[in-house]
Amino acid sequence: MRNGINNMFDLKHYVPILKWKRAEQGALAALSVEHKKNITPLIQFVMPNQKKEEQLKDVVQRFTEQIYQIPDKIGEVWGNTPIFVDFSLLFTTELKIKSLKYILKEGRDPGITLIPVIHLNDDSKIKKVAYSLSKENGSGLCLRIICSDFSDLMKFNKDVADILSVSGLSEKDIDLLVDIKEIEEKDNKCAKYFALGQKINNLSKWRTFTFASGAFLKDLSNCKFDEENHILRLDWENWKDKITNQKLNRKPSFADYTIQYPIYENISQFFHPTTSIKYTLENEWLIMKGKKQKFELYLASAAELVKDNRFYGENFSFGDKYIADKARHFMVYIKNPAIKGTGSTETWLKAGINHHLVLTANQVASLP
Repeated sequence: MRNGINNMFDLKHYVPILKWKRAEQGALAALSVEHKKNITPLIQFVMPNQKKEEQLKDVVQRFTEQIYQIPDKIGEVWGNTPIFVDFSLLFTTELKIKSLKYILKEGRDPGITLIPVIHLNDDSKIKKVAYSLSKENGSGLCLRIICSDFSDLMKFNKDVADILSVSGLSEKDIDLLVDIKEIEEKDNKCAKYFALGQKINNLSKWRTFTFASGAFLKDLSNCKFDEENHILRLDWENWKDKITNQKLNRKPSFADYTIQYPIYENISQFFHPTTSIKYTLENEWLIMKGKKQKFELYLASAAELVKDNRFYGENFSFGDKYIADKARHFMVYIKNPAIKGTGSTETWLKAGINHHLVLTANQVASLP
């Protein structure tokens, strides 16, 4: 394996799972070099939003045209430190294979470390390409395990053994990611799959081992206007609680979906979200809910947030600097809305994700 990939990271490392969209790209690009050292993102390529008049083939064609810019963009956003790349949300097997081949081979800068992500139920043709490229590039690969994979533990371990046999890779070349996706306050999902993850054969031998879940809401419909809304960071709290168990065969690193719902839905571009600030605190998210297309409410909420003693300060992250700048702009805008400057859904999402990344990376790195 390439230098710097083997034994890539340990418990004090953070794996955020992000869609490969402009807001997420901007949030990653704005991280400092020091914070990037404690983070290995998993980026999920997604199809462009389908326009009303478009057919499926048109959307596929639009993504196909974008493939050729992706490797350079990854290098620009993330540099040459390792990053996981997941193609599972693309629509067709043919498109997944084409993307895999170009992004990991033809378009790959020698200095960029791209680790392909595979799933147990992937088409055998996709796996074959991933195996070949992972060995050719010296990157190894990431095996992303979901809840349904654990329905038959004996079969699961056999399927994993088959991957090792067919790929020609060993455990030390593969990153294991157990991803249970959405969790809720009143279920025992996290405990169940945390325990099942400990039953994976030869757990100590795999290159890295990570546990992912997401507790952010699907939407903000139950949040109220003009008052604080709080959402527990159950993904973070559950993980912290579980790793204190001294009987674990191996403690997994932490992964989450930042300030987004774990289940991705390819919604129409005509959907307008609320103008809400989603601000990550130590153990919860603070939601300052605005109304759809009332972009001035971003500024009003920012002005309130920076006065709050829970605000981390504008020097904490790019995201916090953005919030502070918009708070200062609030009174200017009120006097003359024609000057604009409220920010957009994209720029506020970028700021919120960036703040979350910095805070969570700090929390993980500071573990005793």
